[in-house]
Amino acid sequence: MLPLAGSPRLTVLGREVRLGSGYADLIAVESTGRLVIIEVKLAGNAESRRAVVAQVLSYAGYLQGLDPDQLENQVLGPYLTARGSVLAAVEGDDQQHALDPEAFKEGLARSLAEGSFRLVIVLDSPPDELVQVVGYLQSVTDKIDIDLVAVAAYEVAGSRVLVPQRIEPARRVRELSDAQVNARQAGALHPGSEEFRAAIAELPAARRDPLLRLAEWADTLERDGLVKLATYSGRSGITTLLPRLCRR
Repeated sequence: MLPLAGSPRLTVLGREVRLGSGYADLIAVESTGRLVIIEVKLAGNAESRRAVVAQVLSYAGYLQGLDPDQLENQVLGPYLTARGSVLAAVEGDDQQHALDPEAFKEGLARSLAEGSFRLVIVLDSPPDELVQVVGYLQSVTDKIDIDLVAVAAYEVAGSRVLVPQRIEPARRVRELSDAQVNARQAGALHPGSEEFRAAIAELPAARRDPLLRLAEWADTLERDGLVKLATYSGRSGITTLLPRLCRR
């Protein structure tokens, strides 16, 4: 489900994997051999969600410098029992038989030696400060790729729909205008659902259509006088539809 930059093919190697003093939610590997650390924060307060950056970086720091044998035997051993090795796990997922085993082993060794990982942070609603931190890290290093994914849940026609969206932090520039600085201080609030509809217009149909039904339902509530509808465009690039209950 996760919309990651470059659309890599991942093989999950373990869940709740102990790395030092903590447990990574998911450890996966790309078909290139690059390791992927996935951390999920779908509940809790904003402070715990902000701390996820330090958490995922600590896991990356723990893995950097290991060799592939240490990874398999000392870290992933309990999770690879049925599949034998990282390579065997990836080969089992390679339905197109396109994997080059030697290139994969070289890529895995390089990923560990250089600390070149993909870090994925999944949240229900990423705080703006977190988005800025991720944008900063992306701008100052080429050793890691960080994907920030927000997953929203909706009830549509009796079905629960999960909509993941990759958040692309704005790249920092050397100088900011006064308007850009002010934009970081507060988002913009627009009446009605038009800005929300414009924001989702370019999404793939599978993601756009449930959100359109959501907007239509919210418009119906506003026409019935039950809510006052607004759209909030946040500093992080997240657009939120806000139906606010009317007092009678």
